[in-house]
Amino acid sequence: MPVSPDNLRTIGDGLHWLGGCQQRIRAGSEIHGHSSTFLIQGQSKSLLVDTGHSAHWAVVEAALDEVLGDGALDYVMPTHTEYPHAGNLQRLLRKYPGLQVVGDIRDYHLYYPDLYVTGRFHAFQPGDTMDLGGRTYMFRTALLRDLPNTFWGYDTLTQTIFVSDGFAYAHQHGVGECRLTSSEYDPGPNEQYAVLSNETALFWPKYVDTAEFWPQFEADLLEYPISLIAPAHGGVIDTPDRMTQLLKGVFDEMRRKGLEEIASQQPSNEGQDSLDLA
Repeated sequence: MPVSPDNLRTIGDGLHWLGGCQQRIRAGSEIHGHSSTFLIQGQSKSLLVDTGHSAHWAVVEAALDEVLGDGALDYVMPTHTEYPHAGNLQRLLRKYPGLQVVGDIRDYHLYYPDLYVTGRFHAFQPGDTMDLGGRTYMFRTALLRDLPNTFWGYDTLTQTIFVSDGFAYAHQHGVGECRLTSSEYDPGPNEQYAVLSNETALFWPKYVDTAEFWPQFEADLLEYPISLIAPAHGGVIDTPDRMTQLLKGVFDEMRRKGLEEIASQQPSNEGQDSLDLA
């Protein structure tokens, strides 16, 4: 399959944005949601963050072929085991015989028992690093997660943080829009489409106060400068400060909806203020 600009874009030195979009219809309009994967090429090793959705295997494979040619893919880190993040893992392991799976692999023996015994799965912890040659990949704690073993990552060369389901947002589809960064959208990501994505990918902020997350993330910004935020379910974010402020409002709105839902489900006390014991 030929690679189109909608399926592959180089966004930094040796950093490539692959994958595809899934279509939805909302109020008669076509809305797209990314299922992205990111290829990091060092001077000696390469690493793929997430595998892409299984529905997009043809375009992911074509993009890998275009970038890597006859070269090998050395490592893959699914940020967690859901389909958009690990759906192509078996295909990748077949395509690249030397490929190693890295990250939090605590339950991968249940998903891939025949592959797990081959010794190609390797456990890493937050804070561990991997030298790719001229750049370091850092395994990071996921501050926003939907599974216990969700991982984030950080590329020191391009100062990119890979945030899995965090910082998700959809976009109203137009030609060429599936590979636009947050600054290239006109008028830019908005709260409506961010709420739409986060209610699907991260439903729990409706029921949990996320206020403590933001100081942690801002502390990370000071320790590890962030030029790009690379979510699996949104365009690459090259306006980190603006998107952080937008998502604060998104999570506040989701929390408001959650509290309204909880209140609407509370049993009524009407007529129960006293008991007739006669």
